[in-house]
Amino acid sequence: MKLFQVFMQDLKKFFKQPMLIITFVAVACVPILYSGFLLKGTWDPYGKLENLPIAVVNLDKGATYQGEPMNVGKEFVDELKKNPKFAWKFVTQEEAENGMINNHYYAMITIPQNFSTDAASLTNDHPNQSTIEYESNSYYNFIAGQISENATKELQNQLSDNLTEAYTRSIFNQFSKLSNGLQTAGDGATDLDKGAVQLRDGLTVVTKNLSTLSLGALKLQESIKLLHKGSTQLAKGTADLSKGAHDLANGTQKLASAGHQLEKGASDAKTGSDALVKGIQSSKQGADQLTAGLTSSLEGSKQLESGLTISHASSKELAEGTAQVAGGLQQLKTTHPELALDPAFQKLLAASLAVSTGATKLSEGQSQLLSGSQTLSAGQKQLLTGSQKLSRGNSQLLQGATKLQVGQQQLASGLHQYNTKFADIVTGSQKLAQGARQANTGASKLNTGLGQLLAGSGSLGTGTQKLTTGAHKLEVGASKLSNGSGELASKLNDAADRTADFKADDQTIKMLSTPVSIQANDDRHISAYGYGIAPYFISLALFAGSLVFTTVFSARTSTSQKDASGWKLFVSKTLTFGLMSFAQAMIVSTLLVYVLGLQVQNIPLFYCFTALVAFTFMFFCQAMVTLFDQVGRFIILLVMIFQLASSAGTFPYELLPGWAKVLHPWLPMTYSIRGFRDVISSANYGDLQGNINHLLIFLIIFLILTIGYFYFNRPKPKRKPARRLVKV
Repeated sequence: MKLFQVFMQDLKKFFKQPMLIITFVAVACVPILYSGFLLKGTWDPYGKLENLPIAVVNLDKGATYQGEPMNVGKEFVDELKKNPKFAWKFVTQEEAENGMINNHYYAMITIPQNFSTDAASLTNDHPNQSTIEYESNSYYNFIAGQISENATKELQNQLSDNLTEAYTRSIFNQFSKLSNGLQTAGDGATDLDKGAVQLRDGLTVVTKNLSTLSLGALKLQESIKLLHKGSTQLAKGTADLSKGAHDLANGTQKLASAGHQLEKGASDAKTGSDALVKGIQSSKQGADQLTAGLTSSLEGSKQLESGLTISHASSKELAEGTAQVAGGLQQLKTTHPELALDPAFQKLLAASLAVSTGATKLSEGQSQLLSGSQTLSAGQKQLLTGSQKLSRGNSQLLQGATKLQVGQQQLASGLHQYNTKFADIVTGSQKLAQGARQANTGASKLNTGLGQLLAGSGSLGTGTQKLTTGAHKLEVGASKLSNGSGELASKLNDAADRTADFKADDQTIKMLSTPVSIQANDDRHISAYGYGIAPYFISLALFAGSLVFTTVFSARTSTSQKDASGWKLFVSKTLTFGLMSFAQAMIVSTLLVYVLGLQVQNIPLFYCFTALVAFTFMFFCQAMVTLFDQVGRFIILLVMIFQLASSAGTFPYELLPGWAKVLHPWLPMTYSIRGFRDVISSANYGDLQGNINHLLIFLIIFLILTIGYFYFNRPKPKRKPARRLVKV
């Protein structure tokens, strides 16, 4: 129990001072400021998007599609009015622009005048893509701009699906008309079959003479029909090819223009990086000169302080001597009253008193000068330290700016090569578009010629009828005509039945307009943003609480025993810091679970892991302050900054810069954030065990560092010498 003696005495003294108890409780509640208020303030920002104002400007004038009025812009606005996801503000263009300038809106959506006209141009030779203009006010708030941009993309997809559904419905209407036409043609073919039978019966004489010619004309006509059908498909395909090539040419031209703008921006960035390097070089030279000047000034102040110390001692001795002389003269005057009548003695006495007073004031003035010199020396030391840090920081900035300058040069060169080569692509796409138009023109002419040829084959059949030189030939021709017309009637009626059976209900149209749907799996989904950011805020809260505690309570000395041994001090300080970390962990866990309503996978495990994280952070702060005192607190602050940047608490690890990825596995907050994610959301206890092991390793290392300080820097308590027994 002697090992815990210092701790128990410190604890008793602690509970006797109400102010220390209040301070202890206040420091224990410090993490609430981070974990409680920050987490509550950012718990579910995406659940309040209905308060986010977005301006909507509808300039669409409408159009006519297949003889029906069409206003896609108005339909889009009506859909927005039904959508409560954002605070849509339907205003004029001038009001929207003023609102963006004055930061009244986070984004602006503009539906242009020709929006419906472009949407209705699907059946034109050169259809135009409908465009919605979107502008985010990222200067006002970047995150709000990103959210509104994603929402606008969703609305764009929804509007595209609606337009595709309308186009599909129009195509199905054409299928219905085609079915009616095929049915009419089938009926006509049936009548033709009946007439052919009657002709065959009446022309039995000429049948044999026209059999061969009629058979050849029929085959030729069927072949020409197939060829004409193929040419029709070819013309349609070349038209689609021409459209695609035209769109490709327009796209490459826009891409080339964007490439030139990007190249200009890279050139401007390179100029800025060159100026940045020059400015940092000038700043570094000034910092080096300042350091040299402060070093010389510090030496001078030290010499001044030394001289004033000697002068102050001398003036003090002078004041004491003059005081003694004046006192001696006063005693002499008392002993010899007759001297009071002596004018010379009176002058001597007055002069000695004046000299004594002046010497005393001189001593006091030099004492003030000595104090001012010491204050000046301390201030110059602090200035020299700051100047040296500034010089080192400028050196690091110069290295980074130099790398940035080299990267900007490489980027500008690469973009220049890209724009040079892309010009050939633009030329090729234009030639491709021209060739596709020529192919479409040729296919159209081929289709027209085959139509004329098909008409000529019909005329050939009519001519064979005029060759009525024999009744047997006409009979054969009529028989084949009867067979062909019957088959034609059957095929046409079958085609009419098939097209009539094609379903054109809403479900089929919906499937064709939106063939693919996405089904979200919510197994690993969290219900609020607070669950995702909670591990980061909890770790930050516990680390900040540990840092604050080191500024309030001493890490090296005991309040009850000034000469305590190193082991007793280590036990006392470690238990004190551990008690504080345990109190902070319990307060934070209780606040999050039972006040803020944070749902965790396992409450006891959450309490235990929070305590482990608090112990690790607290013992790290204890080790740094114990080893380095005030410099240790600065090291703690640096480590906290590095942890906030490299622990992947907000952005994924893959998005971190290179230096942050290097620091990521070597800092304890990395594993505290991972562990909190496991115990709060994923319940991945295998990964949690690995994070616990890492934190335990950090904790042991920090305790060993603290033990080392007390072992090597604190003397062991002296033992009383044993009494020796002397035989008499």
